[in-house]
Amino acid sequence: MIKLIPAPTKILYGEGFFTTEKLTEKASVPEFVLNEMDEFFHASKIGKSLEIISSIQIKLKEKYAYLGNEGYRLTINKSAIIIEALKENGAFYAVQTLKQILFQCGEKIPVMTVEDFPRFKYRGFMLDVGRYFYTVDEVKKFLDLMALHKLNTFHFHLTEDQGWRIEIKKYPLLTQKGSRRSHTNFGFIPRSGFYTQEQIREIVSYAHSKFICVIPEFDIPGHTVSAIACYPYLSCFDRKLKVATHWGVKHDILCAGKESTYKFVFDVLDEIAELFPDGEIHLGGDEAYKMRWNICPRCQAEIKKQGLKDSEELQQFFMSKVNGYLREKGIKTIMWNWDDIEPTKWLDPSIAWNLCGISPEKLPVIKSEMASGRDMIITSSFPYYLDLPYGWINLKFAYEFDPVKGFSDEDMKHIRGIEAPLWTEYVPDMRTAYLKTFPRLGAICETAWTQDENRSWDSFLGKLDFYNDFLSLYGVKGASLKKAMPSKIRAAASSLWFNRRQLHWQGLHNLIDDAVVKRKAK
Repeated sequence: MIKLIPAPTKILYGEGFFTTEKLTEKASVPEFVLNEMDEFFHASKIGKSLEIISSIQIKLKEKYAYLGNEGYRLTINKSAIIIEALKENGAFYAVQTLKQILFQCGEKIPVMTVEDFPRFKYRGFMLDVGRYFYTVDEVKKFLDLMALHKLNTFHFHLTEDQGWRIEIKKYPLLTQKGSRRSHTNFGFIPRSGFYTQEQIREIVSYAHSKFICVIPEFDIPGHTVSAIACYPYLSCFDRKLKVATHWGVKHDILCAGKESTYKFVFDVLDEIAELFPDGEIHLGGDEAYKMRWNICPRCQAEIKKQGLKDSEELQQFFMSKVNGYLREKGIKTIMWNWDDIEPTKWLDPSIAWNLCGISPEKLPVIKSEMASGRDMIITSSFPYYLDLPYGWINLKFAYEFDPVKGFSDEDMKHIRGIEAPLWTEYVPDMRTAYLKTFPRLGAICETAWTQDENRSWDSFLGKLDFYNDFLSLYGVKGASLKKAMPSKIRAAASSLWFNRRQLHWQGLHNLIDDAVVKRKAK
């Protein structure tokens, strides 16, 4: 029995085996197929690679429209491997399935037909490079792994309190100074790094070769200490700050009462829009504490001028104004949204939400926003935040979580899909990233791709040995099942270890700093 992750819609077995000896004609194979298969054969060392590749036939025709843009039919008979799809996207995903089949069968491949199409259109993975910088090659590695899991959207979290990672030519200090922090949660070790615009183009091009679109995130108005450290006028009180060093929410955010803030934001977005052509930009919008806005004369004047109720409405006005600027360019926007945010008329319904949490009492608010036309991406922290310990989110919970529980068929029109973010406050390197991400991403990708009726925890559990061996081809060593399904004692220990972040929060510093700002503002 062939094991596939994510599980396909349908798989039927025939009699006999495929053999290259019965090859009657060599097919013309598209470049993306050659690239994918060459990489796989180089890693797996399976024999007769050229003969197998030559036997692949790609048929892209309208008659396969019933499979959708990303669906495919993979037929392996005794003399050929036939991939049928409406679009190249679908053919690409068929190749990912073929790799897993070849890995298990080698040259002796059983006759079979796989018919498959995704459950959700949006199947995302987010990488936070703001806290810890990941090189171009490391980012490409994540893109490779996304493709293996049939994920199609890369959310690139590029700006943070702890580091600015994208070159903006109009504001050179953002990378000259804002990309460096003096030390980190882990001790007195400086960290730095950023992507030049040419490197960004390289990453985007590579993602597109894997049929992955890229959504950059420029997080505003909070999580902007790295920018304020470079250009103090962006803050409410022109504060001279250092790039943040430690984990935790900071209270200095962009001033919403200055036109110079909007100019900066629009200038940055102009350059980002040129680098990322996929038509969407993430604006962050989370954890924007209003301590400064509540005592800032300019922000309070803006509230009065616009007829707003308070600083919360000011943020919604701020986000909508930036959204309007991007809409004029034909660009859609996304923002983070916890279920405790109450939207008002000031928050444009065209802004999609990354839903980080869905509590039953807030479900009616979310449904109301959907009815207004707002799209949602399910990014529930439990279980989709990959950085959280297995003691909080074990593998079974991640697999069995129903991301659309409580939503009607009408609601589903506004749910794009799901996304798994890897926040990196405590993920400083690829080794740690692999342990955090795998095998959990395998469980999540099966939720994103596989039709719900075809999903089974017992079936998934039976595929883990194959899955781990397959990932090892690509140099990935994830968490063992013992770690991913920890005992009560191990779960408590991992939770305790993770909660050491409270020691790094600098909450006392925030309180003292707030008192200093209030005193100077009087």
